[in-house]
Formats: sequence, C-alpha cells, structure tokens
Amino acid sequence: MFGKVDKEQYKAVIFTQQFKISGTIHLLPEERMTDYLGDKENLFVPITGATVQTLTGETVTDTSFLCLNKNEVTLLIPDE
Repeated sequence: MFGKVDKEQYKAVIFTQQFKISGTIHLLPEERMTDYLGDKENLFVPITGATVQTLTGETVTDTSFLCLNKNEVTLLIPDE
C-alpha cells in the first residue's frame, strides 16, 4: 500500500495550442514548476479543479481531475 505524500498546491493558467486550462497543480514541497516541467521522468501534469476553455473563451469542460501531457504546454502562468 502506498503512503500519502503531502504536496503544495499552486493555482495556474496553462495554455496549449488549442486550449486554456485553469486549475490547481500539485508539487512536492520545495519543488519548482520549472524543474517539474523539465523533468523527463514525469510526462504529465496532474491538474485538479480544472476548467478547459478554447482560446476564444468558450468553456469545453469543467472536471475535478485531468492529466495534461507536458509536451502540449506552451505557456504556464501562476494564478494568484
């Protein structure tokens, strides 16, 4: 059985070629987003409380969880 790992939560807005995704990203304590995105071992960014919109602002879906392939990220902005 796996133990629970405490993570820090960061609100972010992520852009891909087709979508704008707003939600919460979970990182290990003291882990930087740039390090996580550059890590070749992690292929996906887990996002909770996500809203996916087209680039023109039309909502595609709201979901409690999604995994985004890091190769699709074109821009990531912290949302404070």
